[in-house]
Formats: sequence, structure tokens, C-alpha cells
Amino acid sequence: MRRTSLAATLALSLLASSILPGSAVAQVPAIYPGPGTLLRLSETADVTRAPDEVRAVLRFEAREATAAGVQGSVNRAMTAALEAARGVSGITASTGGYRTYRQEDPARWVASQTLNLRGAEPAKLLELVGTLQSRGLVVDGINYILTRPATRAARQEAASLALDALRQRAEAVAAQMEMKVERIAEVQLETSEIAVPRPMMMQAASARAATPPVAQAEDLVVPATVQAVVVLAPR
Repeated sequence: MRRTSLAATLALSLLASSILPGSAVAQVPAIYPGPGTLLRLSETADVTRAPDEVRAVLRFEAREATAAGVQGSVNRAMTAALEAARGVSGITASTGGYRTYRQEDPARWVASQTLNLRGAEPAKLLELVGTLQSRGLVVDGINYILTRPATRAARQEAASLALDALRQRAEAVAAQMEMKVERIAEVQLETSEIAVPRPMMMQAASARAATPPVAQAEDLVVPATVQAVVVLAPR
């Protein structure tokens, strides 16, 4: 899906009239020298892309009477989780934050560590997540994203669409004013963050069952905005 929206403002100050009659003060040179009228335009366009990577964050947490015991439980669980992840082709695994603290009521030690998973094949990753859930890890989140190369290509296409629309609008405004587009004096490109929806997840009914969670992806919208200063001249 492609979509274009427009906001345009027209500055009707003639560039040749920058000198005040009778003024003895030194004049500031015009930013856009020469006769003409400035037209400031802004165009926003977006494209949609299917996500090409899925990411999951899991966490293992243990509670025991001693610090050594609770950390040992976390270490063993994370070692086994990493081994399981390495056994699935196309999945990249890394460990995240590790936290240990003493709880007073009731008195015990608590430790936890996160595991980050990512891959291009959702079915493989979700099946692995289900396996790790059955081993006591809990899911903190699952997200579908665009990788950097895919994001870069989508932004370039959106920017191209916005620039084409801006040129067409500039020509249309010039025609309405019985003028012509002399040149595009300035262009500014802006890109915003891609909104990543969090998919709906349904965990297994039994903590011991290796049923993978359900995570349905949706297309992501990649926007780009082009702002320009266009110089219009008489025909």
C-alpha cells in the first residue's frame, strides 16, 4: 500500500525586494539570490512491508534460600537454553541482563536472566520458544521487525514517492500562478521510527506442554517526509 499526504505553504515575498529604500544599514545577502517567488512544500509518503525478522525475549527466574543456590539454578537453566537455541538453524541467541537480590518477606534470594532470540523463520523461533517455556522460561515479549537493509530500502522508496509528489505539486502550484518552476533550492529529508506492533500471544495452557506460542505478524508502515524550498519564476 502506498499513501501520500501534503502540506504546503507559499511565501509570496519577492527575492529582489530585500533592500529597504533610504536605509543606511548594511543589507543581508539574500539566501536565494535572483528574482522569483519562494514556495515551501512538504510531502509525506509511506510504504508497507512485511516483517523479515522475529525477535523474542525470555526470562528465567529462580528463588532459593542461598545466593549460590539461586544463581546456580539460573546458570544451569540459561546454559541449557543456549544449547537448545544453538541446535536450531537460523536462530541467533544472546543473553541479556542478570539480576540477583535478597527478598526479606519471605527471606530468600531471587535471581533472573534474560535470553534474546531472533531469526527470519517465525515457525522455528516460536517452536523453540515453546520448548523453552516448558523448561521454566517465561516470555517477556515477541516482536516482528524489519532488518536494517529492508528498512533502508523501504525508506528510500518512500522518500522517492514523496519527492515525486512534491515535484508534481510544485508544478501544479506554479501553473495556477501562471509561473514556472525555476529550480529546487533546498531539500530536507526526514524519516521517523517505524511503529512496531506487539503481536497477540497465547501461551500454552500447561506449563509442561511444549506447545509454541501464537504470534501473528502484520505489515509495518515505513514513512518518509520531504521538505523543499522551490523557486518560482515568471514564464
